[in-house]
Amino acid sequence: MSREPGSSAPPEPLVPDAPGLASRAWLIWSLSAVTVALSTDNPVYRGLVALAALNVLLTWLPPRRRLRPLALALLFAAGIAALVNVLASHTGADVLARLPSDWPLIGGPLTLESLAFGGVLGLGLAAALLAVAPLSLVLEPHDVVDAMPGPLERTGIAVATSLNLVSGFGRTFTEVGDAQRMRGWKPRGLRSWNEVLVPVVLTAIEDSVMLAEAMEARGFGAGRRTSYAVGQWTRRDVAVAASAAGAAALFVGLRLAGVAVDWYPYPTLYLPPINPALVAGCLALALPAFVKPAVPASPIATAGPASSPRDPRRG
Repeated sequence: MSREPGSSAPPEPLVPDAPGLASRAWLIWSLSAVTVALSTDNPVYRGLVALAALNVLLTWLPPRRRLRPLALALLFAAGIAALVNVLASHTGADVLARLPSDWPLIGGPLTLESLAFGGVLGLGLAAALLAVAPLSLVLEPHDVVDAMPGPLERTGIAVATSLNLVSGFGRTFTEVGDAQRMRGWKPRGLRSWNEVLVPVVLTAIEDSVMLAEAMEARGFGAGRRTSYAVGQWTRRDVAVAASAAGAAALFVGLRLAGVAVDWYPYPTLYLPPINPALVAGCLALALPAFVKPAVPASPIATAGPASSPRDPRRG
């Protein structure tokens, strides 16, 4: 039976995604958060920066992205920093244990103060990694390129390419490991991992060569990069960038003015000092977690079942 004209239902309207922050606003926020995290040794300020960055990342994280690789990297970096400091630094009044003094570098007393300061170093690394995580987990590679100023355009392309290759390296490692296990491979020490690492490295080199050939075929370096859409800043972008830059300027300015922003737990452990102005600067970095617009509800989910028009040929 032929369909009468006008009897077909109109197509459902597409629901646009919630607008995000401008790419350069994200870049300013990340650079400011890293500046704050690395400009002080105070665990209170570094902890606040880490918490603010974690809340921002959880708020803006796309559904398809996972935090497990980042969490493993944070634990590894923080653990290594704390371990190296407690083994290499032997100053402090509270001795926890002693290693033989004839052991090179690590021989000597292991103190509570060195352990605490090592934890602060690890916390600083974790805060810095969380601060730059949105550039790879929230933004797309082309957004990172758009965030760079004109003179740093090629630098942005190199950064975006490296971020893409790192994620591809992780996927290749997982795929090769699963394939080798299906063939009966089992890890039996460090040498057995050559059967996984060698194919992963060869695949990464092949992907890099193919990417270089594709970039050359598209005329990379022949002229300025162009884009179909040009992002415009909103009041929200300006507020996020201004608050983050203000926090970084506050820390740098107070440090230059001679205000105590560090914490040095030697020779005896003591509570870190707290400055209310610096605490407010750290909390200002959490602003992106509160300005994300709500995603509008889909009309398909909110509307009830559509009633079909009555056939005039039926009684």
